[in-house]
Amino acid sequence: MPTTVEDIYKAYEEIEEIAKIGPKGDEVKKSYETIISGAHGESNCKRLAAQFIPRFFGKFPELHETAIDALFDLCEDTDLNVRLTVIKYLPNVVKESDKVAVRIADALVQLLQNETTQEIAAVKKALEQVIRLSPHDSIVAIFQQSLKGSPEVRNRTINFLSSDLNRFKDDLFAKGQDIEACFANEVKKALHDANLSEYETFTKMLLSLKMYKAENKENVKELINVFVESIARNDEVFDPNNHIKVQKLILCGKTLIPYFEKGIKSTTFLAFLVNKVLPNDTFYKLQEKQQKSILRFLADCISGKHTEATIKSAAPLVKELFIHEIPSPPENDSEVEPKLDLPRVEYIVFTLYCIASKIPEVAEGEEISSRFKNLYVISQKCIARIKQGLKDLQKREPKDQETQEKIKKAEGGQIVTNNILNMTKELMKPPKARHFTKIHHSWQSLTPSNALPAKRPADSSLPSTSNKKVQIGESQLTTKSPQKIKQSSKGVAPRTIQNRQQLNTSRSSGINNNSFRSNGGGGSPGRISKINRNYAKTNQPNLYVPPPRRV
Repeated sequence: MPTTVEDIYKAYEEIEEIAKIGPKGDEVKKSYETIISGAHGESNCKRLAAQFIPRFFGKFPELHETAIDALFDLCEDTDLNVRLTVIKYLPNVVKESDKVAVRIADALVQLLQNETTQEIAAVKKALEQVIRLSPHDSIVAIFQQSLKGSPEVRNRTINFLSSDLNRFKDDLFAKGQDIEACFANEVKKALHDANLSEYETFTKMLLSLKMYKAENKENVKELINVFVESIARNDEVFDPNNHIKVQKLILCGKTLIPYFEKGIKSTTFLAFLVNKVLPNDTFYKLQEKQQKSILRFLADCISGKHTEATIKSAAPLVKELFIHEIPSPPENDSEVEPKLDLPRVEYIVFTLYCIASKIPEVAEGEEISSRFKNLYVISQKCIARIKQGLKDLQKREPKDQETQEKIKKAEGGQIVTNNILNMTKELMKPPKARHFTKIHHSWQSLTPSNALPAKRPADSSLPSTSNKKVQIGESQLTTKSPQKIKQSSKGVAPRTIQNRQQLNTSRSSGINNNSFRSNGGGGSPGRISKINRNYAKTNQPNLYVPPPRRV
């Protein structure tokens, strides 16, 4: 005989009454079984069951599996009102027993893929309650289970973590540093296998944590190591043709440079550049804009704090870069003057200048000395042209916006070229005669540094005025390397609530693709997440025979 509303109310009153005078074993158990059986009754019975099963969940541990199974049945009911009710009261299950927090959190995250706005809002509110009730278990469940689900579940989960959780994370983490550390550890684990947009999202999550403020130097050092390993671990080769890896490297550099400017050691990132990126067979397979970004990172790292061993490893590679980029003097006056990308040259010369202050022999030898002389002459000619161009531009009347922009570019070019000229002049001297005065690289004086760009550029070149080609009138200083390097160049996702097993039970990775139904009863049509019953059962028998699976 089907369970009625009256049966459920009577069972509720019996449990409440018996609870006042003390437990009476099987009598109370049968009353709770009656409430659970209501999950397969009429709509009103289901809604009552959705409220009362969580309320008494903690009193009947032997019926936990049966109760959770019934609640998850209600989560996939065709009646929107039933689903909204069970979602609202699911956090009460965690209140009664935090041992099931992992399973409840995992189920709620997967319910985020349902389509009705009202339902999604209810799921987010319930998920927030569960996380507040059991932070560690919930955070671990969300990262270790939900991120391994279908692509849509993964996307909805990351969206919840980056936006909704961000609203209350300060309150959550204020309960103890271990909660913030738990969250940080799970984000760091997800970095390596993240795609580019996920990587950027995870990076912003980490940078927003108090534990990674610049004053927490030990934490920041550990974070730097994690970022570097997320691009390529020690046993991995950095592939310059892997677009995602390259873009991760660019984003990683933009993220870490501000820390280096505040005195954090750049050893780990510098060693990565030296060992995996700078060797010619790797570096010159990158696109020109990407090469330029790497050279800027190199210059910023060299000017910061690092170990002596790392700078010694960098010295020969930087010398090779200089020789490769700067042409030797022309054999006769009829040769056309080479056109150089001045910011690119400045990055290389600045790096060489910093290294030479500690390892003088890196700037010695005929091959490099001849190029210093040629670069010195080219720089002088560039400065003369820039000065003349500035004079012509400043005479123009009226000074429209285009003219003002050209003046600004010319002034930036003048700073860059003066830097190159001054450093080259010093490096041309014999080692004992050199006086390495502090030279401020132009990209620091021309643009502020940002930990993360507001919007990632399509080709991820650094947003610096000095990175732009310097244009003066009709002439333009462009890149011309000694050799030209050839550049390499909606279905429906499965929707299930998976892994409904206990923490210490092995999990199944099966995805049920037949998981779509129309809303009926109390709701408008929409998709509903369907339960997958691939989890271990206890020895407790079910109280009812499940109805035929709805398709």
